Amino acid sequence: MSLNLTLCILFLVLFSTSTPALDQQKYDSLKAQLNTDILDSTRSRLLFEIAEEVGASDTLLAFSYLEQGKQIAELQDDKRALGRYHKIFGKVLTHTGSYEKAILHYDRALACFNEADDHVSFFESIKEKGNVYLYQADFDQAMNHYQTALDFYKRNNMVIGISRCLNNIGIIHKNRGRYVEALSVYQESVLYLDSVADANDIAQAYVNMGNVFVYLGTYDRALEYYGMALSISERKNNQLNISLCLSNAGVVHNKIHNYDEALNLYQRSLKVCQSLNDPIQVSNCLINIGTNYADMGEPEKGIDYVERGMEIKIKLGDERTISNCNIHLADIYYMMEEYEEATELFNTAILQKERLDEPDGIIRCYLGLGSIQFDQGRYQEAGRTTDMALDIARKIRAKEYIASAYRIKGKIAVKLGDYRSAHHYNSQYHLYKDSLLDDATSKLAMEMEFRNHSRALQQENENLRIQANLDRLVMRKRSVIFRFSLVIAAILAVGLILVLYFMRRHRKTSLKLEEKNLVITRQNLKLDQVNKTQDRIMSIIAHDLRGTIGNQLTAVEVLHRIEGDDKVEIDRKRLLGNLKNSASYSLELLENLLHWSRLEEGVSNFHPEEVRLNTLVTNCLSLFGEAAVNKGLVIKKEINGTVICTADRIMMETIFRNLISNAIKFSNPGGTITISVKEENEVIRFSVSDQGIGMTPEQVHQIQFNGGFTRRGTANEKGAGMGLTLVREFTNVHKGELSIRSEPGQGSTFEVAFPCLTSSL
Repeated sequence: MSLNLTLCILFLVLFSTSTPALDQQKYDSLKAQLNTDILDSTRSRLLFEIAEEVGASDTLLAFSYLEQGKQIAELQDDKRALGRYHKIFGKVLTHTGSYEKAILHYDRALACFNEADDHVSFFESIKEKGNVYLYQADFDQAMNHYQTALDFYKRNNMVIGISRCLNNIGIIHKNRGRYVEALSVYQESVLYLDSVADANDIAQAYVNMGNVFVYLGTYDRALEYYGMALSISERKNNQLNISLCLSNAGVVHNKIHNYDEALNLYQRSLKVCQSLNDPIQVSNCLINIGTNYADMGEPEKGIDYVERGMEIKIKLGDERTISNCNIHLADIYYMMEEYEEATELFNTAILQKERLDEPDGIIRCYLGLGSIQFDQGRYQEAGRTTDMALDIARKIRAKEYIASAYRIKGKIAVKLGDYRSAHHYNSQYHLYKDSLLDDATSKLAMEMEFRNHSRALQQENENLRIQANLDRLVMRKRSVIFRFSLVIAAILAVGLILVLYFMRRHRKTSLKLEEKNLVITRQNLKLDQVNKTQDRIMSIIAHDLRGTIGNQLTAVEVLHRIEGDDKVEIDRKRLLGNLKNSASYSLELLENLLHWSRLEEGVSNFHPEEVRLNTLVTNCLSLFGEAAVNKGLVIKKEINGTVICTADRIMMETIFRNLISNAIKFSNPGGTITISVKEENEVIRFSVSDQGIGMTPEQVHQIQFNGGFTRRGTANEKGAGMGLTLVREFTNVHKGELSIRSEPGQGSTFEVAFPCLTSSL
């Protein structure tokens, strides 16, 4: 079985939601209570509980109970009950994959809970709404919702809520490739859960940690954590967690080609979830068993099991897993050389993945179709299909898929006799393969870092435990002394005075300790900030600066090699222009890094002086004159007279340079850029307008509130993604405002307005 298919099997298990199976005894008990003489408010509550209980296994029945409960709540105008109706409705819709509708119901639930002043339900709904965004892979929205709920839970010391938010935040870190952060968050969750001895949630945290180690490729550590989770689940007889641990362990054995043990674990998991009547986990197990049989060389059995699992997913309305099943079946039919069936399944999956907006799945389908067309000798079609996969893979920076696409294109070029292209494609294939090896090395380093961090935490916990024991012993001794002092005080008044004296002294000591702890805490926070700043600077230097310097070295090496060789024909002017652009980008990146690091570290570097803004604009334009000429841009200056302002020259020059640079970078050739400086009522307004590619409202919002972002310019220019962040921060230092007006395809206008004592000449 291909690596892609194995990764998809892993995806099914790692991202399956731990929805509780239907508890038949609880369901029967709730239905029996409905038949008794109860208040309407109690009846609506029971109806909602039943709907939530059956929501994962029978959505139509759940909707029926929800509608009955809603009618009662509306008659009583019970906002809390209506909020619960919308919350459970959103949860059921999430199970079916109707995410947009689910978000609408969660928003209505939030409005109802807010009106009912039910804070706990309000923030619980925020957390569950974050789950919807997590399923949609909208990690920024999901993180915002989890952080909001987490703050509330921490303020109210709600440990279970804290741990579940941390677990979900860990999933986001894992999906973004931040494995050390994910492991640290999971470990923090376990520390909270230890305080309340919540074994089931601790087991879930261990499962999540095991999932991260699977991504890191350290399968022995993954199996270790799955084993710890399984031991806890068996001790607590949590059958659902037992099934999940067995299934995930099966995935690991499948990845290391231990197919017999994987099959044994999958079958044990299937037996457990069948006893629970859990259709979601049953279908996952059937699909995993099917793909494992295909890996074992028994494709017919594989098709049978995958189709059985797919039938359950169709009943549940799980479109994402249905589309994955079509890809599994297509891969198996491809193994069997039944190309027509495989092609039909890949085409069906493409339509489903496009509707679900899953580029990863679309790429896998196009690569599969390209392989089929290649095997059938349809080389031109195979090349076009593979190019479609390659375009999408580049957009999402999926290195493994890019490498696979270049490998197929290399084989096609060989068949067509185009050996020059074949050599190029094979070079690209090995380049991305080497990059994947570098990623694997980085992941291994992350895992080693986590181990060291884990040992440090364990040692810290042991020190805290010893300190706690010592504190208890000290407190016991003090208690004995205190009681003895009370006995003496009954006889001698002097004893009472001594006790009061020692109590006051103890209080002063405690206050001093608290002050010292506060100082240490502040120092630790400052050190954390410095470390984060250094890590980000090193990341940018390693990624962007290394790339540009590499380009410069390559250009210099080419010039050196051909110097004096008149036989070599090369566009020296273009090569030197590229070298100059690369060096300019490196310099701009270093300057922005310097300013940004000082801001992040809180270094005060604000030195106001009298500045001629006209001169600053002219100086900045001189830096980009060649870039503007190369694009055929017309730059208009709208500056009446000379504007003199009291401001920080370096910060103001940084603002002007970054805004002008962005306008040139994202302008179409032949466009016009308008630069304006004017003074209105002691307010300086500097604006840069272009006719370039513009931005969406979401991108504008990201710049103004969440920081900058990076993308290629119209001439494929690079950026580090921090220029607009510096503009915003330096504008704030001058107590000004940054406003942005932009439309896609219509251009953008950036305006910086700040108060200043000015004089016009």
